[in-house]
Amino acid sequence: MRVRKRWGSLDVELEPDALARHSCVVVDAFSVAASLSRPEELFSGFAEAGIRAIFVLDAWHETHLGRARRYLDLCGRYGLDCRLSERKPAEELAVELACAEGCAVLTRDYDAVRRALEIRCSAPILIAKGGGVYRVVVASF
Repeated sequence: MRVRKRWGSLDVELEPDALARHSCVVVDAFSVAASLSRPEELFSGFAEAGIRAIFVLDAWHETHLGRARRYLDLCGRYGLDCRLSERKPAEELAVELACAEGCAVLTRDYDAVRRALEIRCSAPILIAKGGGVYRVVVASF
C-alpha cells in the first residue's frame, strides 16, 4: 500500500503480528493511546503482559506536557520505563531506542517507518491498526 504523508510517501507491506512474539517493545505512547477509549489500558496491559516495554512520550512542545505528565504518572503507577522525547517526535526517538536496545517499535505513525529507513534500522516496526498489530515487512520511499 502507498502511505502519503506531508513529507512524501512510502510503499509499505504489512503482515499480521503479535506483541507476544517480541521480548522488548518501544511504544510511541501518544500515538497508540490515541486509539484507545481509555489510554490507561495501554499501560496496564503491558504491565500485566510482562513484556519489557519502554514508553516514549512526546514532550518537545508545550502542548504535549499535560498528557506527558499523566502518562508519566501511569508509568510510575505500573512500574514501567518511560522516556521523554524533548527534542524530536516520539516515533523518531522510539525507532532510535529500539535499534540501540534490540527491541521492536509499536506505533500508529508511519513516520517511524521513514525514520527506520533513514537510519537503516532493522528493528521490527509494528503498526497498531484496526484493533490488531501488523509488522512492516517491506518499506521503501
